[in-house]
This record gives sequence, structure tokens and C-alpha cells, in this order.
Amino acid sequence: MPKVSAEHLEARRQQIVDAAVQCFAREGIHGTSLDDIRLEADLSRGAVYHYFKSKEDIIDALRERSRSEDDDLFADVQEQDSDLPVWLRSLGLGMRRNLLTPGNIDARVAMFLWSEALLNERVLKSQQELFKPWMEIMPEMIGESQAAGNVNPDLDPRAVTFIMSAIAIGATTQFAWEPEEHDLKAAWDVVEALFTGKFWTDASA
Repeated sequence: MPKVSAEHLEARRQQIVDAAVQCFAREGIHGTSLDDIRLEADLSRGAVYHYFKSKEDIIDALRERSRSEDDDLFADVQEQDSDLPVWLRSLGLGMRRNLLTPGNIDARVAMFLWSEALLNERVLKSQQELFKPWMEIMPEMIGESQAAGNVNPDLDPRAVTFIMSAIAIGATTQFAWEPEEHDLKAAWDVVEALFTGKFWTDASA
């Protein structure tokens, strides 16, 4: 029997993950079965079970793929100096990149994963693992910006991170509901204005 290359194995694995994303976006996590995923991938049951034994295994693989994308984004952001507006702009670009996909799949899948996490402990842990780097790195960024004199030193960096995460989650939710109604660039310009003091006019100061 000819030896299958590592590249082929990884391509097949990603084929299954891609099929799962399509199914999750269409039917939700709870409404999707492994059989749905294998039909979407046009593979046999044995081929799917060779890589994944459960939907949760596929969700873990999706998390690792998302984390790799986030790592690339953070690497770009951390190359900047301690300038909060620059960081916000870079994070905003990354957020728009993740959401502006054909059919708005990323936003829909994210919402289904978040709701499933309320019912499934393993999915909850998987999602927490995905958010963990953000919740660890962002306070460091805020602290560096405070040390540089760019951010109010009286603010709790973790509380700032919490609010920034809440904004991102809320924006993702609204974008999933009505993708045609929202301009993500304009929305992130508002976030930047709020965090840099440019939201208020001189007359309102």
C-alpha cells in the first residue's frame, strides 16, 4: 500500500473541518451530526472517524486553526510601539478580516459555539482556551500603554480588556444578524474614538 504523505493527511483533516464549518453555520452545533459533516465533505464514515471521533474533536481542531490566525494577528500588533490607537487599528483590521467572509460564516459559527458553550462543558473549555491568549496579552498591552503615558493609569487593564472583548462579541453578534446593515470599518473607527478621547467634541468637554 502506498504511503500517504503528511500533507495529504492534513489536507483531508482540513477538508473535514471546512465541511463542519459549513454545517455549523447552516444548522448550528446541536443540529449538526457527524453524518451531516461527512456528507458535506463527501467522505465515508470511516474517513471522518479516522480523524475525528466526535463533533467536539472537530471543534477543538477549529479552535486550533482560529488560534493560529490569532497568533499571526498578535504578532503583527506586538511589533507596534506602545500606542493604543495603533493596536486598536490593527485589531480592528483583524476583526474585519475574520468577519468579512462569504456568507458571513465566521460570525454565525462563533455565535453557535458561544451558545453551545452554555450547554456543553467541553465546548465551553474549548472557547475559553481560544479567548485565553486575548485575555492575557491585552492587559499587558494596556499596561505598556499606561506606562508610556497614553492610557489613564487608574484603569484596571483587565477591566479594559473585558470591555474590549465585550465590544468585539457584541459587534460579531450584530454582524451575524444583519451583515448588510453594518460597516465594520466605521464601527471600529467609533471604538478607536471612544478609547482615544476623540469621541467628544471640544464643545462637550
